[in-house]
Amino acid sequence: MTWLDVGNGWRNIYLLSCMVQMGALGCLFAARGWFSKSRTACFLTGVAATPLVQYLWTLLLAAVWPHAPRMVYIGALPAMGAVCALVMGVVRLRHLKEKLSQLLAYVKKLVRFDKPALAALCFALCLAMLIGPACVRFMSSMDSISGGDAGEYMALGQRFCEDRSLGNLLEKEETVGHFRGHSHFPSLELYMSYGLFHTDGEVGYPHDKAAFTGLGMLIFYAGAAYLALLLHFCREKKVCVLLGTVLFNLVPELYWSVAGAPRDIWRILALLWAALAFSGLKEDGNWKQYLGKLGWVFALCFTVMSTHVVCFVVLPFIVIAWVLWRFLHAGLTSYAGAWRALLRSVGLAFAGAIGTVAAFAGNIWCFVKWGEMSPWRLMTTFTDAPWYDMYMDIEYKLDETTTHLNFFEAKDSILMGYATPIGTWGWRLALIAMAAVIVCLIVKRVAMRRQAQEIRRNADGAVAVCLFDHGFGAKLASETGLCALLCLLTLAPMTGILDSPLYSFSGSFLKLPRYTLQWFMLCNVMICATLSALIDLWPGVIRRVKKLSDAAWVKTLPAWLCAALCLFAMVKGTNQTGYTNTFYRNSRNVMESQSILLDNSFRARYGLLMDVAEHVAEDEKILITRVGYQYPLRGKGYLLTSNPIVPLMNLPLEEVGAAISELNVAMLATEPDFWDNRYYPLSTLHEWLMQLPPEQIVETEEMRLYLIDPALVPYAQP
Repeated sequence: MTWLDVGNGWRNIYLLSCMVQMGALGCLFAARGWFSKSRTACFLTGVAATPLVQYLWTLLLAAVWPHAPRMVYIGALPAMGAVCALVMGVVRLRHLKEKLSQLLAYVKKLVRFDKPALAALCFALCLAMLIGPACVRFMSSMDSISGGDAGEYMALGQRFCEDRSLGNLLEKEETVGHFRGHSHFPSLELYMSYGLFHTDGEVGYPHDKAAFTGLGMLIFYAGAAYLALLLHFCREKKVCVLLGTVLFNLVPELYWSVAGAPRDIWRILALLWAALAFSGLKEDGNWKQYLGKLGWVFALCFTVMSTHVVCFVVLPFIVIAWVLWRFLHAGLTSYAGAWRALLRSVGLAFAGAIGTVAAFAGNIWCFVKWGEMSPWRLMTTFTDAPWYDMYMDIEYKLDETTTHLNFFEAKDSILMGYATPIGTWGWRLALIAMAAVIVCLIVKRVAMRRQAQEIRRNADGAVAVCLFDHGFGAKLASETGLCALLCLLTLAPMTGILDSPLYSFSGSFLKLPRYTLQWFMLCNVMICATLSALIDLWPGVIRRVKKLSDAAWVKTLPAWLCAALCLFAMVKGTNQTGYTNTFYRNSRNVMESQSILLDNSFRARYGLLMDVAEHVAEDEKILITRVGYQYPLRGKGYLLTSNPIVPLMNLPLEEVGAAISELNVAMLATEPDFWDNRYYPLSTLHEWLMQLPPEQIVETEEMRLYLIDPALVPYAQP
């Protein structure tokens, strides 16, 4: 068998395992009605939770039984999923006829489309046919770690599979030089480890196709969470949900995060899932239920915060939006008890804050020790060498992290997000919706107060019972208000209110759009939720105008508006003169790429490096310029910009050779463009390396190897 056969075999086992888990979790969530009134949304929420459950399972075993057999790591979850599905099936077997009739009714409802929804379905299907195959092809290829950071995360996951040491993953003060010592919690690495365990015992290329596929699948999990949000806030209105699927194409920078920054998709999935979970969470219940919810919110926030450091400035605003929503909901639906609801909500939010800080502890430790949030941004050897200023600009992102924005001056740049309109319209509609909800709240409170006073005046006897008919309007205002709060409050980090001398979030979020992807997705949901609310309110509006209320076409006008927006978004998102940063336009090359089709890009890129590395002696070192090389090198490289190695970049030219000899360096690996276009040519190390004999500098389109040990030259034939 070829390496591709071996890798695909384990990938298929991994996919089967994931499908069992997705089905079981989806059915469990749907049966319980967790987090939404829409059963379909509940099912998708369970599907989206699958990778988070896999990460938590690996974390649990890493903490309590790290050396458990591989089958425990990869076999327990699908086994529990299968048992869960079997139990749910057996329990409902006696109601089989009733359940089948319910299923039939559900299918009939699912396939029934009015004309506007049918038109929107055509555009959604067209988009799915355009970007779906590209997503599937990319997901099943090993291109999913084409970005540098992803290779480091993969190597860390590989190291855990080999040594089963959670402490090595949590290490912040890297003293060897293999890795950067991440301040973030290693959740993605543990999720990758779950995929890496799907091998025949040997961890590493070419056996790890399952882990690559797991990275690619994150976009589908995130898509499931996004679709669940649309179903929840649009109250299953097909035309609005389909509009949201078409608008998905207009989220800026999304393809590049899928292709090169898996941790961003990991973060987006977690944040969208948090928005879903809080949308279905209520603060009511007895003290036992309340204690359970405290633990649940702690676990939820810990899980979400552990996915990415950026969550520290997004997750708290999701929780704040939920607290304000529960206060708003209580004000809309009850005459008394709003302040009690607020107090109980704040208590749950406090548990969430503890979970957030627990997952953020690594960053806090780094700040206490060094005055910096991330150790990979810190060099223990500060220098005035010529390359250092460029290092600060490129690696530390000095321009982004020190740029403080005035939101109202930079509003168009922040909201437009590479010329896509969804940010601007999401923000506008969120403001309009919030204003309408506040007006509704005032009107409802005044009406309830008048009704209560009237009952008190006319009460005959010691006890009077007051029942309020809140109507559909209050529920609609409550749900739309939460969507608006989520959209407005998660914009906060981009406005500059959190900027400090230590870090500028506004500058980073503007100049690194992939950090704001979750906000653009929430803007899509806001647009669709507003149109859904308009469809619900429209009959009441046209009833006031007799001439309009008699016209049949007027009744479906908002639905046709959604269909027209689907057409507009489809044309603009695929046209050469349309929005320049759509998922479709950026992913077109995937279907044309022979390397992705044949899945040989990993070997083409790193084959020479791996072949030469096999002949490097155990006591010799391989210096690398990118952390992504650590996966093909099985974590044996030494990173030039890690604290133990960086002094090599500061030495006078005449001392470089002796230092290289003392370190016993056999080879330095880099990419031609990466080396030449960054700060390395300004160092004396570069000058020393260029003095090597020509046969010791081997270059291909992908790699450049400086063979300091001449004995490696025969093995470095491109």
